[in-house]
Amino acid sequence: MTAFPATARFVLTGPSGWIGQAMLDALARVLGARLGGRVTAFASQARTMTLASGEALEVRALETITPDDVAGAHVIHLAYLTKEKADLLGPDAFDTTNDAIDEALLAALRGATSASLFVASSGAAALAERGADRHPYGLAKLRQETRFLDWARTAGVPAIAGRIFNIAGPHINKLRSYAISDFALQARENGSIRIQAGLPVFRSYLHVEDLCALVLEAARSHVGRAAPIDFCGTEIVEMGDLAELVAQASQSDITIHRSTVNFDSSSLYLGDPTHTKVLAMELGIDLRPLAVQVSDTLDWLWGSTAPVVVP
Repeated sequence: MTAFPATARFVLTGPSGWIGQAMLDALARVLGARLGGRVTAFASQARTMTLASGEALEVRALETITPDDVAGAHVIHLAYLTKEKADLLGPDAFDTTNDAIDEALLAALRGATSASLFVASSGAAALAERGADRHPYGLAKLRQETRFLDWARTAGVPAIAGRIFNIAGPHINKLRSYAISDFALQARENGSIRIQAGLPVFRSYLHVEDLCALVLEAARSHVGRAAPIDFCGTEIVEMGDLAELVAQASQSDITIHRSTVNFDSSSLYLGDPTHTKVLAMELGIDLRPLAVQVSDTLDWLWGSTAPVVVP
C-alpha cells in the first residue's frame, strides 16, 4: 500500500472492536510511526488503549468530537451498537442510541470538510433493502448509509458505505459466535468439529486486513462510491467445507461430525463479490484466498500475543 503524506490525519470511531483493532494495526503499518497526533480515536467513553507496538493511544468520548477534529482528516466510522444489542435494549432504545452516535459525528462533519469518509455498514442492510429481513439492525444501517452518503454528496467528499458481510483474520473476537473461531476452538479442545447447522449454510469471507487495505487505499486515492457497496469474499463456502479448511489448518487429525442435513432449504448470507473485486482491482489490491484467511485466523488465535478468552 502506498504511504500517506506526512500531513495526513485520521479520525477513527469504534477502535476497540474487531475491525477497529485491525484498522489501528493497519494504520500503524501505513504511517510507520506512532499514531498519537496522526490518529484521533473516539469511543462511547474516554479510555487508554495499549497498541501492539506498546504505544498508549488516548481514546476520547465521541460526544467531544468537533469540526476541528474532522477537518481535512480521513474519517473511518465504525462505532455502532451491534445486532445483539437490539434484542437487549429493544428497537426504540437501540435506534435512539445509534442515532446519537451518528449525529455526534455528523454534527462535526457539517462544520468542516473531511478528506474522505468510510462508513461501516452491514450485509444486514442489504437484506433489509430487499425485504428479506426487517430486523431493527438492518433497518438502522440502511438509515445510516443514507444520511452519511447524502452528507458526502453535498459536501463533495469521496465516501464509501461498505456493507460488510463475513470477515476473517487477526483480532477476531466473540469466538463462539463466529464459525471459523468456534470450529478452531472445538478442534483444539476436542480434537473434533461438530457442525450444528441442520441445513446447508453458505458464506463468503473477506480478510480483515484486506478490508482495512481497501478502506485506507480508497481514502488515499480519493475513491468513493455514490451508493453502498458490498464488502465480502469472492469464494462461496458451505460450513462443511469451512470445517475442512479449519481442520487442515489445525495441522492435526481432526474429525468432523454433522447430523442429518435437510436439503429442502439453505441459509445464504452473501454479498455481491464483484463490488469488492472491482474496488480491489481499481486500487491494485490482491485479495487473500479463503485458505489463507483461515490459516491467518488460527495463527492469530494461537499466537503468543492473541488474548484468547472464551466465555
